[in-house]
Amino acid sequence: MAKPRKSYALWITLWVLRGLGVAVVFSVCALVIWRSFISNIPPSAMDELQPNRPLAEAFDTHGEALVTFYQEEGTMTRGEHNYGYFGVTRAVFVPEAGQLQVVVRYNNSTLTAIQNDKGLEQKPPKGEKILDVTLLKVVDLTPEDTSDNLDGSPNLGKVRLQPTGEPLIETTLLYTYCLYTFDGVTLDDGTIAAFADIYYLGDVDYNAEPYGTLRVYHVESTKIYASLDGDEIEALENYGK
Repeated sequence: MAKPRKSYALWITLWVLRGLGVAVVFSVCALVIWRSFISNIPPSAMDELQPNRPLAEAFDTHGEALVTFYQEEGTMTRGEHNYGYFGVTRAVFVPEAGQLQVVVRYNNSTLTAIQNDKGLEQKPPKGEKILDVTLLKVVDLTPEDTSDNLDGSPNLGKVRLQPTGEPLIETTLLYTYCLYTFDGVTLDDGTIAAFADIYYLGDVDYNAEPYGTLRVYHVESTKIYASLDGDEIEALENYGK
């Protein structure tokens, strides 16, 4: 009895389908890896202190001994009306310079949310200044008595600081990063907390609830100290030259 002849067309089809299957699996894995890890990598400028005059003067005084600190605070808005809209990816204090640098991040879907929430005809452009970000300090007006520091207490004061200059804005495929520098930031014993308050630039009202707010400092949170890295030192040494 003669053996059946192989169908080379079927053999080629099976290999093509197998190749397509492998390609799909590889593409899905690559997408998951990119989405989970690579897409979250910020532009390099957002991971470094950006020099200005107060910071450079502090560096001139303290040199490489100049230290920074940050705290592990909330990194994403989680309110019912703004869940996932905004995040703070970096909030670095430089006590000797009286400075805080904050990086606010939002993704492309937030632009659509702003358009819908604010009733805009068009979606705000990516990569442009569309947010008003200020630093709100909560201060204990009776530091000798810490038992009266509940929310809404008349013994708590608020101080709002505006950023120094314009924000540094950079974009990636999914995200927009905005770096704000605040000078004149003091964190004495009376400072209980500090928040990055976020408003849409088209309807700023500091008497109204912020569009988003994220705590960047609390007196009871652990301070994590760090030294300047090589790129930051080089940038400060060359500042103004």
